[in-house]
Amino acid sequence: MLSVAYGVAVAERAEVVAIGVHAGDHFIYPDCRPAFIEAFQAMQKVAVDGSGEPTLRLDAPFLHLSKQQIVKLGTALDVPFVDTWSCYKGGERHCGTCGTCYERKEAFELAGEPDPTDYEG
Repeated sequence: MLSVAYGVAVAERAEVVAIGVHAGDHFIYPDCRPAFIEAFQAMQKVAVDGSGEPTLRLDAPFLHLSKQQIVKLGTALDVPFVDTWSCYKGGERHCGTCGTCYERKEAFELAGEPDPTDYEG
């Protein structure tokens, strides 16, 4: 999907592609590790060479932040967390039981912030 995002970004002459990986994912998902982000950006720089978008870059602003830190930052920036999505199961409401829902609940709790998420379970 990240390669697709880069293709669209080149076509639209965008300057940046952002990805929401965070520090808590490093050990679970190889594509969330700093080394992957660096390698992907290097590969894409070569891939888009000659496209007219040599400055297109990959931005991973949360790469070194925990979910708790992201919640605190988002709260300070008045992010409408009620409009964000974490659940892997899909549907109209967060399931409340999958790994990402559990981590979301935990992040809000550790950050000391109310969780506005509508969970099924």
